[in-house]
Amino acid sequence: MSTLSEKPAINPSALVENSNLGKWTAIGAHSLVCESELGDYSYLGDRCDIIHASIGKFTSIANQVRINPGNHPTWQASQHHFTYRAARYGLGEDDHGFFN
Repeated sequence: MSTLSEKPAINPSALVENSNLGKWTAIGAHSLVCESELGDYSYLGDRCDIIHASIGKFTSIANQVRINPGNHPTWQASQHHFTYRAARYGLGEDDHGFFN
């Protein structure tokens, strides 16, 4: 990671889209930050995916962490894949409507 300053340090291999980064922040190599906020003095390790999230100040996020990578069925008893990808587990047909 490079020397930090008030301007966010974004690794050249990282992608930041439609996001607000605070002062003294850093984004690690091969990370994706999309439509998110990262508070002052916070940083992401390498290969993180942060999507539609609000992360506060003084937060350190380890390598390879995914936050909000996709939609989850919070209205169901379980958010596990078997509830919408049932065919993978031999439990019936997939819930194709879930992905719309």
